[in-house]
Amino acid sequence: MYNWDYNLPRNWKPKTERQWLWYLERKINYDDWKGLKAEIIKKYFPKLKKRLDPGKRKMLETYLKYG
Repeated sequence: MYNWDYNLPRNWKPKTERQWLWYLERKINYDDWKGLKAEIIKKYFPKLKKRLDPGKRKMLETYLKYG
C-alpha cells in the first residue's frame, strides 16, 4: 500500500522511540503489514495502542496475547 502523506527512502529505518511509534502507527492503521515483526509491535504496543484504530488494536491485543 502506498501512503500518500510521506515519502521515505526504501532503506529508512526508525531510530528513536518516537519514530518507531509514528512508523508503526502509520503502517498498522493503513494495513501495510509488510516488514512488521511481532517482537517490535509487542515492544511498543503499550504506548502504541492508544494511537491505533479500535478494531486493529483489539486484533493486535488478541494476537499478542495468544500468538
